[in-house]
Amino acid sequence: MMLSALRRSALCKPASFSPTQLRLMSTKNLIINAVGSDRTGIVSDMTKHVTDAGGNVGESKAARLGKYFSLMMVVNIPEEHVSKLNAQLETMHDLNATVFETAEDDVVISTVNSAIAYSGSFTLEGADNPGIVHKVTSILAKNGLSIDKMETSDSLAPGGSTVLFEMHGIAHAYEPLAAGFDLESIKQELLDLGDAMNCDISMDDL
Repeated sequence: MMLSALRRSALCKPASFSPTQLRLMSTKNLIINAVGSDRTGIVSDMTKHVTDAGGNVGESKAARLGKYFSLMMVVNIPEEHVSKLNAQLETMHDLNATVFETAEDDVVISTVNSAIAYSGSFTLEGADNPGIVHKVTSILAKNGLSIDKMETSDSLAPGGSTVLFEMHGIAHAYEPLAAGFDLESIKQELLDLGDAMNCDISMDDL
């Protein structure tokens, strides 16, 4: 589910308060993390609860994992309606939602408005190894790359003797780039890890 689609679904019904009105009120920035069985209309139902409580949806991410669906979104809502939103989310019997209140508004704002200096697509294909996801993501993290999205899967190779593992994702580096950011060095480090773990790992510029 693309971010733009999530925002469109949130706007299907006008919010009780406009963004300008929200800024003039006492509001809270919340992060909602929800997991449930995948079905048609799940995003629309989630965002309807937000708008019914007078809130607006900001940044959001969604992913389907087999028969399940995961959604995380930042919402801005009048402080007096937070309990109403919690009560509405509890009525969704097919979804388990957790609401986290951010400590400071600027934490969410700075994340949403950060400019991307570099974006790359990383891919791994090969034999499964213990800790393989951690090793790849550790290389990205120590070089200042944040994972935007990631999918992993495994399957038995023909003959059923080896488990094949695949990982695909997108990583960003935000402005300003960290001192010493070296894209070629990062790509080489991923290649070297792949050689050591008997798999192919690559990073392509987007």
